Amino acid sequence: MKTVADLTALVRQRTWDKDVVLWVGSMATLLAAIAKTQRVLSDLDLLDLFDEERLPMDDEETRAQLIQGLRNKLKSFQTGPRARTVLVVRSIGLLARYHAGVQEFYEWFCGDFAMVVLALEPVSESTAWLEDLNCDEKRLLKYFTEPGVVKGAFGERINP
Repeated sequence: MKTVADLTALVRQRTWDKDVVLWVGSMATLLAAIAKTQRVLSDLDLLDLFDEERLPMDDEETRAQLIQGLRNKLKSFQTGPRARTVLVVRSIGLLARYHAGVQEFYEWFCGDFAMVVLALEPVSESTAWLEDLNCDEKRLLKYFTEPGVVKGAFGERINP
């Protein structure tokens, strides 16, 4: 896993090459690293793509709604040489849970002037999960670092 300094250097580049990267660590450290670069910072929580009043009934419907909502949101962002944008995406476990992957980011957002940082924040051991719900940070890390998913993994702590 690469360091915070490596991520800052990547964000500072003049252009990007369809970069979707993974951040493992606190949101505060991530935002501080990006803030040093004078880039437009956008934030997307995947949970916001769902209407609480009309939640999907099954996994397939949830996956379809997630992908369509993500596609629509990504197409709405304005990027370009004067608006070089780093999009920080939260609640990325939904991408793995519903097998949505990261293709939408590559197709509808990333380019020379727009990159994506998928944020995987550490889960506190004191987090009170619902009975049927848990978060396996190691499993999510493995999912997103499989070949062809993200271009790199960055974080506060370096795994040997």
